[in-house]
Amino acid sequence: MTKPYLTVIVPAYNCASTLGRCLDALVRSSLRRSEWELVVADDGSTDATLATALLRADRIVRVPDGPRGPARARNEGARDALGEVLVFVDADVCVSVTALAQFASLFRERPELGAAFGAYDLAPEAPGIVSQYRNLLHHYVHATSAGPAVTFWAGCGAVRRTAFVASGGFDAERYRRPQIEDIELGYRLTAMGYPIVLRPKIQGTHLKRWAIRGGMV
Repeated sequence: MTKPYLTVIVPAYNCASTLGRCLDALVRSSLRRSEWELVVADDGSTDATLATALLRADRIVRVPDGPRGPARARNEGARDALGEVLVFVDADVCVSVTALAQFASLFRERPELGAAFGAYDLAPEAPGIVSQYRNLLHHYVHATSAGPAVTFWAGCGAVRRTAFVASGGFDAERYRRPQIEDIELGYRLTAMGYPIVLRPKIQGTHLKRWAIRGGMV
């Protein structure tokens, strides 16, 4: 049996409200299903996250003693990955139908590439002005920064598995909650000599709603 080229890893913690849509968007991918596998890393959820994942994922990884944070969940999901490229997608992101195919083409065309990431699209779902502003600002920053990068974004990003393993993956001890664990990984990959590229045409819709005080709800 031919191994998949991509392993898509979705870290999940009490996110049943968005996970189903996230996984459905992945399943609609234009990339042939034989070329990628779908792994959900459940970080000790107590809602319907696990039941939602069971309906769609190829494999579910349970994080021991979760919740331990998305860095640990992503590392656990990557541990037994079959793909040459690890694609990380947040549970509140619905990737475009072409996103996986774009990642696959990019890494095949550039064998020296260590990592790549995309951006939120121009159609954030939450209607509030704060949510619209924060999501569209993210899109603008990435859209105007296309090309070589020194950092990484795990909301919709991919890392060559050999580079991920060599770097030690996400720093799950230092970052035990959602912080800058993906940015820090990007800095380490860059320091190790792995090229990273930002491709804003690889997009996903962000489903979260931002609160005025800066948090997401």
